[in-house]
Amino acid sequence: MWAAPANVTQTSAFMGGYSGGTAVRDFTLAQDAMQYQAYGRSTVSDENGAPPLTTAPANMNAQAALQHIVLTYDPTNGRKLYINGNFTGDVDTLKGGSLGNWDNTFAFVLGNETSNDHPWQGEIRFAAVHNHALTVSQIQQNYAAGVGQVYYLLFDVSALTGMSQSYIMFTVSQYDNYSYLFDKPTFISLNPKAEPGNIPIQGLYIGMNGQEVPVGQAYSTLSTTVTDANYSPTAGQLLSSVGTVVALELGPASDLFFLDFDVIGTHTHVRAAVTPTPSTPTDLPPSSDIGLHVYDELNASFAAITGESPGLSAINTTYQMVEQQLPTVPAIQGFLASQEIGIAQLTIQYCNALVNDPALEPTFFPGLNLNQTPAQAFGTNAGMDLLITPLLNSPAVNTTLATQPTDSQVRTELYNLIGLLVNCSPTDPTCTQTPARTQTISKAVCATVLGSATTLIK
Repeated sequence: MWAAPANVTQTSAFMGGYSGGTAVRDFTLAQDAMQYQAYGRSTVSDENGAPPLTTAPANMNAQAALQHIVLTYDPTNGRKLYINGNFTGDVDTLKGGSLGNWDNTFAFVLGNETSNDHPWQGEIRFAAVHNHALTVSQIQQNYAAGVGQVYYLLFDVSALTGMSQSYIMFTVSQYDNYSYLFDKPTFISLNPKAEPGNIPIQGLYIGMNGQEVPVGQAYSTLSTTVTDANYSPTAGQLLSSVGTVVALELGPASDLFFLDFDVIGTHTHVRAAVTPTPSTPTDLPPSSDIGLHVYDELNASFAAITGESPGLSAINTTYQMVEQQLPTVPAIQGFLASQEIGIAQLTIQYCNALVNDPALEPTFFPGLNLNQTPAQAFGTNAGMDLLITPLLNSPAVNTTLATQPTDSQVRTELYNLIGLLVNCSPTDPTCTQTPARTQTISKAVCATVLGSATTLIK
């Protein structure tokens, strides 16, 4: 797929795939802020193609620019993602399966989910599905070919060089909605018998609509000489191997381009330095001093507080499932109720691992006897404190926030919660006075504290 995301803040945004709904699919390529996600159904995944292969947050692979994105699958490597011809380095943990369980009744969808609840903002220039996993050389070949219309702009420099029908030729394409890509500046003559001799060229500048563009002058330091030895009558002589992006003004139908030179042939141009006019800064409303921890920070916090590894199978599976549901930007204005649900699911897994850990649980909750019934373990405040106090003394609550609830306020809330869970309704089939119920209550209280605002607030 050749695609240009409109921004890097959209999450759970489905760019394209072959899907039967929010819970079943054959494959989907998605954007999650500055990460790409690849859902791919196989005999070793679930019906939703989960857990997804997600690019590393630190690599910030998803950018608001035109990108060549390739998702491949083979039984040996599983899913692999390539951005602009390069493997992202993210290794799929699901390998060894096949695509034999794909459903051919699904719909091919671009820019959303079939349920219309995962819209993606951006522009898709090209999308293709192949019947085999492309090789690295094929991917790089497709990337090098580019996408969309490519123009050859020829600037006549015959009068400056003394060489008949001589031109500076650029390969130009519209890079995205806001810019052009100038590439491969080449000196060439349309006269196949012409010979350049020695034509010096220094300081090439791109101009648009009557003035030199203020940024994107990648050829301003160009210093080369067109010679008979380096010049080809059919291919000309490449002046530079770099490309540059310049801002679009009126659009491809109306923008007019020209070139300036410091030196070309025997001509010298003394140029006045172009200084961009700075834009007037805009004062935005003040941002809140209170922010949110984002998805990877929350996961790391839960791991540090409980001592449990985020790589544990149950924890990692849940994290992959709810990652797109967790906060992606630190602005507190963007907090949603659905994010709290995702946080709750993740904290339950961490607390489940902690309570069931024979090495860490006794150290974290000294004196707590999980082999007692709920009434025995939590029949008194002292018994409940064996569960509550370690949690309140942990970094989950013991912070420096000036406005956080007091110890007694939090403790009173947790006393009430434990009381409700101990004295549950007899009609509830899970309401049993057994040690298993004691463990369940311990996990619930742990998750309540771990997923509270003191962990979320930044």
